[in-house]
Amino acid sequence: MEDMLLMTPGPTMVPEEVKKIAGMQPFHHRTEEFYQLFSRLNENLKKIFQTKNEVITLTSSGTGGMEAAVANLFSAGDKVLVASIGYFGERFYDIAKAYGLEAEIYDFGWGNAVDLDILEDKLKKGNYKALLVTHNETSTGVTNDIENIAKIANQYNVPVIVDAVSSLGGIPLKMDEWGIDAVITCSQKCLMSPPGLSFIALSDRAWEMTKTSNLPKYYFDLRKAREGVLKLKPDTPATPAVSTIMAVAKATDMLLEKGLDNVYKKQSEYGKKVRKYVKELGLELLPKEEVASDLITAIKVPERYKASDIINYMKEKHRVLITGGQGPLKGKIIRIGHMGYLTDEMLDKALYALEDAISSL
Repeated sequence: MEDMLLMTPGPTMVPEEVKKIAGMQPFHHRTEEFYQLFSRLNENLKKIFQTKNEVITLTSSGTGGMEAAVANLFSAGDKVLVASIGYFGERFYDIAKAYGLEAEIYDFGWGNAVDLDILEDKLKKGNYKALLVTHNETSTGVTNDIENIAKIANQYNVPVIVDAVSSLGGIPLKMDEWGIDAVITCSQKCLMSPPGLSFIALSDRAWEMTKTSNLPKYYFDLRKAREGVLKLKPDTPATPAVSTIMAVAKATDMLLEKGLDNVYKKQSEYGKKVRKYVKELGLELLPKEEVASDLITAIKVPERYKASDIINYMKEKHRVLITGGQGPLKGKIIRIGHMGYLTDEMLDKALYALEDAISSL
């Protein structure tokens, strides 16, 4: 049977070359073969994060990477601001609260991007230990202007922690150049690999913050993990998801061979193509065009349709899987992911399936 075409926020489609590697017998994680593999992956990730510092690999979902950032950078009672534009901004807030931080959330509205003027006013007055923000909010199909968000935060000496779970490797993010203090991503979205790994990189300032953090951590202890990465034969403190590491090493090889600028250009073309097609079908985007994501498109469901009917029709008739809304948008939108491994043929198939669903239901 033909594979389901995953046009979702993740997991995304995995290239055949990567699936082949993922299906191999995994290396033992305390062998020369693994050390060489892990060293290659670490160098690839530094290029994709665009940082001089080490990138830490964790066996977890992207949420685990977000939790690791909170657990390692802060102490109980630290005051942080969460700039939220949707479901995953709220998740960052929930994690901060769970760890005993004095977390304040500012909700810019589902479907909106962070308003830079409001953010600056908050940071000017707030005396925050850090700003937590989502780069690409998959629940609403919105991309934040992280470059200028970081610029404003740095004016007020506020470290910036960025959830780039669905964006890194798909749209521009220059960690060091933009002055970002922590970037978190995962394996199953723009990095074209199976789920199972999260990745986090810290700035020099953030590594200094880890020295004074008093929050409990063991499995997610980034300082311990960094010791392994810095070894001549790099490794992880505990057994990692070796097969996924093998897959991501191959996938990141492929991304870098293609060239990040070429990847970003193609993603921009895909985003524009989807939005144009959707509007030609008479459908309405959830966000304004100027903040709409090139990685995922959120579409309002007209009153005469049910989101679940559209999703099920595309799945059953065309073997194309898209997703619905989350939280307050459940039943109100559908979301088409177009990140990671994607070809023109895949995208055309998904758009035709959407058109067929709209005309047939």
